[in-house]
Amino acid sequence: MTITIKDLAQMANTSTATVSRVLSNKAGVTPDRRQRILQLAKEVGYTPNRLARNLALKKSYVLGFIAADLTNPVYVEFLRRIQAWGEELGYQVLVADSARNTEKERHNIAIMREHRAEGLFIFPVQDWKRKSNNDHLLELKLQKFPFVLAGKIDGFGFDYVTAEEVETAERLTQHLIALGHRRIGFVGLDPDNRCIHERFEGYRKALREERLPFDERTSVVRFHEDGNWVADMQEMLRRPDRPTALVLINDVFALMAIRPLAELGLEVPRDLSIATFGNEIWAQHLKPSLTSTSENDKKVARAMMDLLLAKMENPDMPPSQVLVPQELLIRESTAPPPAGV
Repeated sequence: MTITIKDLAQMANTSTATVSRVLSNKAGVTPDRRQRILQLAKEVGYTPNRLARNLALKKSYVLGFIAADLTNPVYVEFLRRIQAWGEELGYQVLVADSARNTEKERHNIAIMREHRAEGLFIFPVQDWKRKSNNDHLLELKLQKFPFVLAGKIDGFGFDYVTAEEVETAERLTQHLIALGHRRIGFVGLDPDNRCIHERFEGYRKALREERLPFDERTSVVRFHEDGNWVADMQEMLRRPDRPTALVLINDVFALMAIRPLAELGLEVPRDLSIATFGNEIWAQHLKPSLTSTSENDKKVARAMMDLLLAKMENPDMPPSQVLVPQELLIRESTAPPPAGV
């Protein structure tokens, strides 16, 4: 049989208000009576009815975490941090995967709200498909429902926190230019992906500032789901005026590129420098270790948590857009270009 506060009050020969004050650790009860009620609650196995308490307080202590694609390990790392911080504050975190589908994202938001989530962390599908619809996010904003995007959608006053990409890619490319490279290629361009688009923008910005020649037909390899980008990269590097350095869209692309480069007789960094993004845990252990960038996921996740809690406290606060700087990590995969190339 479930023991209620009313049952405890009858057993302790006191009022339900007194028992409630004791269980809520509020003042107004003598130490002796407090101790007797706590001991009685322990002896009879009293368990607080959290649902009833939350309904009374108009709180659920539930947060929602909606990932654009849970097959991406980056999202799992964010989830781990947010769950840990949420538990410290008494919150449970519900998880959903949008599978890069806007309709699933819309559905996930509706389900989270049905489960009375107080606020949402949303990794938007629009980061992967820049032209996708965001009416469901606008609806949330108009309803003043607290949510924070872990992605960048400008022009609508959304709250978001994300790693800075344009200046990061610019600094990465400037590093190659400072080493003496004048022909620098870009591998993995996907115009639909917001992060990759911004990395390409930063790469182009660095080339323009140094007035270096650029021809997309001979300097850029586009991403293909079927893996044909590898053959395109090899074709680009067979040209007599081939790039002497490559900017690749992430560490996984860099790892996948090493064998095809070796098939062309190109050794990194002796014949070709490569620089990338992500700083996966294995990037520093490869031979050669990868020059890469670190997104500082912990700082991004902490800023997301703090911002969402602030929005839950004050839904009318002005929108906040936070870009977290990345760190450039120079390692063995970049070096001056070979003489005469």
